[in-house]
Amino acid sequence: MTTAPREADGGWLGGAVATDALLALGVGFAVARLVSPDADGFLLAVGFFGCALATSFVNHVLGMWLLRGSVGKLLWGLRVVRAKDGGRPGFWRSVGRWLLGYVGFVLMVLLEDGDTIGEACGLRTVRWRDLRQYARYGYHRDA
Repeated sequence: MTTAPREADGGWLGGAVATDALLALGVGFAVARLVSPDADGFLLAVGFFGCALATSFVNHVLGMWLLRGSVGKLLWGLRVVRAKDGGRPGFWRSVGRWLLGYVGFVLMVLLEDGDTIGEACGLRTVRWRDLRQYARYGYHRDA
């Protein structure tokens, strides 16, 4: 049975998550200000969260589906693959992982547990160089 390369460790994932969060928040604020520059208070907050959520969806779902990773993951040398066989993630698995990521993040904050969402929806985050080696040889050298 074929399995995917091992999951990337927390240090790599933390950097990618921070990059993705800053991207979503930055784009959300910029677009909210651009669309309605005179909005204050509640309207600005609604526009900001809506734009940040849309940016997050495009980044995590479409990026994962088309490029095997969000902007943060790609910049940090990570890719998302199916845990079962190392193949490309499908669209609906990407949507499910994105939704579970928010639920998991809220639970991690509430429970003060710093763990990642792991292999949610059958997808795993791996290092790009491990994936290249896996594609070449079919196994991981350290396994």
